[in-house]
Amino acid sequence: TYGHLKPGPNPDLSTFRAYGVLPTIPGVYIGSLSNPSSAQWEDVLSDQHHYLGVPHSAAAIRELRSYQGVDKPVFLSEYGFGSAIDLVRLARFYEQLGAEQAEDARLFRGYLDQFMQDWDRWKMVDTFGSPEEYFRSCVAAMAAGRKLGLNALRSNPHIVGYNMTALLDHGFTGEGVQTAFRELKPGTIDAVFDGLAPLRWCLFAEPVTVYEKSPVRLEAVLVNEDVLLPGSYPVHLQVTGPDNVQPFDRHITLTIPQANGPEEVPFALPAFSEEITIDGPPGQYRFLATLEKGGAAGGGETEFYVFDTGSMPPVEPEVTLWGKDAELTDWLQKNGIRVRPFQPDDMTKRELVLASVQPAAGDAEAFMDLVRRIARGSAVVFLSEKVFVKQGDPTGYLPLEHKGSLVGLGGGAVYPKNEWARRHPIFSGLPCGGLMDHVLYREVIPEMALSGQDDPAEVVAGAINTSQKYGSGLLISVYELGTGRFILNTLKIRENLGKDPVAERLLRNMLNYAGRDLTQPPTELPADFETRMKALNF
Repeated sequence: TYGHLKPGPNPDLSTFRAYGVLPTIPGVYIGSLSNPSSAQWEDVLSDQHHYLGVPHSAAAIRELRSYQGVDKPVFLSEYGFGSAIDLVRLARFYEQLGAEQAEDARLFRGYLDQFMQDWDRWKMVDTFGSPEEYFRSCVAAMAAGRKLGLNALRSNPHIVGYNMTALLDHGFTGEGVQTAFRELKPGTIDAVFDGLAPLRWCLFAEPVTVYEKSPVRLEAVLVNEDVLLPGSYPVHLQVTGPDNVQPFDRHITLTIPQANGPEEVPFALPAFSEEITIDGPPGQYRFLATLEKGGAAGGGETEFYVFDTGSMPPVEPEVTLWGKDAELTDWLQKNGIRVRPFQPDDMTKRELVLASVQPAAGDAEAFMDLVRRIARGSAVVFLSEKVFVKQGDPTGYLPLEHKGSLVGLGGGAVYPKNEWARRHPIFSGLPCGGLMDHVLYREVIPEMALSGQDDPAEVVAGAINTSQKYGSGLLISVYELGTGRFILNTLKIRENLGKDPVAERLLRNMLNYAGRDLTQPPTELPADFETRMKALNF
C-alpha cells in the first residue's frame, strides 16, 4: 500500500504494475508513511522494490550497496532471496491431511512428477542419494543467499527502511522464510537474525576467486543503528586461509562521529577499504572483523578463494580451434596449450576440436563436416551454446536429432534455480558431488540451460527451478556419436577466461577429458551415417 495520491484526482495506475515502478506525474505524489503527530500520508521516502539475478554478481552487490532514490532516502519495501520448494515434503503434507485432490496439491504433484522423471533419467541418485536429500540441500541454500543480500543492503547508507520479501511461501512459490505449511526453512532465521542485527559488520572481498599473488579489495562497513555512542573504537581485521595462515592482520581505530546539528549519523559507516595481495597456499580464505572493545557486533565474516596457477593441469593433446576466435587462440598459446587453426581437409587423424562462439565458415556444411569428424573418432568441446544459433533458432545447429530448446531457468533472487554438479573428471580439483557453491562458481553459473534434447551418454551438471513452477535443463553433458564424442556446455567459461581461475580449470579439465584416447586412426563412417545426418536437419 502506497497511501493515497494527492493533491489532484487520482490517475489510473493500472498499467504501472512493474515491481517498484510508478509513474512520475506532474503535481501528483504518493505518500508512503505518516510520521508521529501527522494526520496524512507523507511523501518523504523513495519507496522501491529491487530484485537481482542469482548468483549476485559483483555488479549486483555494488548496486545493492549504492542503490538510492533521486532526492529522498530509500525505503526498500521489497527485496528478498527465495528457495526451492521441497516438492516431496509438500506432497507428504497433503497426504497427511487427506487433501491429495486439492487443486494446489495436484499442481505440486505434477511438478514432483516432472522432477522424478529428471531424477531418473539424469541418475541424480549418484549425486544426492535421494530426492529428499536433494530438496533439503536446496532449501538450506537459501540461508547463504539471505545473508549475502542483507550484508550488501545493510551497508548502504541511503537505505533507511527495509521490508523483507517474504514471510512465507505463497502464490505457489518459494519466496518465504517459512514454507506453505509454516515450517521454518533450515538456517534461514539464523541468517536473517544475523543480517538484521542493529550493530553489525558488513564485509566484502572482490574478486571472490583470484590467482595467487593477485590483488583483492577488502572492505569493512559497520552498521550502527544508534547502538554505539560517539567515540573511538579499536577494530581487529584479519584474513585467514588454509591451515590458519594469516596473510593479513591489522588493528585500526574506528570513530563514531557526533551528529552535526539536525543531521543524523548514517546507519552505515565505512571503516576500511584497501587492496591487498594474498601470498599463501591455494584454498578458501576468510576476511574477518571484530570490535576489540565497546560493542558486540554481528556479521564480521566473508569468504573468497585463491588458486595456484602451478596446480592447473597441463593439457597434453594439441587443440584444433574450429571457428575464429583470436583472443582465445592467444590465451591458449600464452597458457602453454598447443593450438592450431582448423583445416577443412581430409581427416588424417583423430582431433581434439575446440569450438568457441563463432562457427567455422560454411554454416550447415561446416557443421556437417564437423559431425563427420566426430563420427570417425574426433572429440569436440563446444565451449558456448551461442555457436548453435541457426537463423534465430538457438539450437538449430545442435548435432542432435531432438534439439530441444535453450531455456532461462532463473527467476532472480526471489525464485532462484539450483545448480548441481556430479563427481566427474570435468570438475576435477573443484568442489562437486552436490549443489554448486554460489561463491566459488559465481562467475561461471549461467542463466541458460539446454532442455529437451536427446539423453546424453553422461550428465555432468544441471539446474532445476522449483521455486516458481518447474523448469530444468543441463549445463554440461557428454554425447557419443560413432566412435567420437562431444561436450555441450552453457557455463560462462569463455567469457571469464583470464579473469576467473574456475573458468580456466574447467576448460583444462574439459579438454583433457574429451581428448583422451585419440591415438587410434580414424574409423570409417557408420553405415547409417547419411540417414542420421538428414535427421539432424542442418
